[in-house]
Amino acid sequence: MRRILLAFVISLLSLASFAAPAAAKCQTCLDGVSVQTPDGQAWSDGKPVTLVVSARRGDPGAAFPTTGLAVIMQTDRERTKCLDVPLKLVSQSGDGALYAGVFYPFKAAVYSGLVQFGDFKFDVTIDVNAVAATTPIATNDLPVAAPQQAVGETLSYTIGAIPFFLLAVGFWCAVAFAIARRQPRMRTV
Repeated sequence: MRRILLAFVISLLSLASFAAPAAAKCQTCLDGVSVQTPDGQAWSDGKPVTLVVSARRGDPGAAFPTTGLAVIMQTDRERTKCLDVPLKLVSQSGDGALYAGVFYPFKAAVYSGLVQFGDFKFDVTIDVNAVAATTPIATNDLPVAAPQQAVGETLSYTIGAIPFFLLAVGFWCAVAFAIARRQPRMRTV
C-alpha cells in the first residue's frame, strides 16, 4: 500500500512540474467580451457591431499591446470563412484595459473564435442577439473588419446526414451478405 501511495505522489509531483510551465501567466489576459451597436440600439441586418474586449495584466508591470486581433471562425457552431477583426486599445486604467474593433455580422447568430494578444490566444463566444445596453464606444477611429457576405448553403449542410445514413446501411448489408455466404448450406440427397 505504501508503494502505491509513493508512486501516486511521485507521479502527481512530476505532472505538477510539467503543468507549471504550461500554466505560465499571460502578459495580457482576457477578462470578457461583449458586443454593442454604434448607436446603442438593437442589432439589425446590415448594421455593424463593436466588439469590446476587456483585458487585464497577467504580469505586473507588463505593458498592454496597442493592438489585438479577434478571429471569428464559427457561426452557430458551423464553420464559416474566417473573419479577422483588428482590435485597438481604447482605454486603460490600472491593471485593466479595453480593446474594440468593428465588424459586420451577416446574420443574427452566435459567433465564436479566438482573441489574440501577442502570443496568447483565448477562445471567445459572441451572441449578436445579446447586444450590451451600454454607452457605445466611439467607432470613428476604430479598425473595421471588411464586410463579409454569408456563405451560401454548403452541399453537406443541404443534404445533411442522408449520405452517411445510406453508407451505414450499405455497410451493414454487405456485412450481413458476407456472413450469410459463409454459413454452410444444407444439401439434399
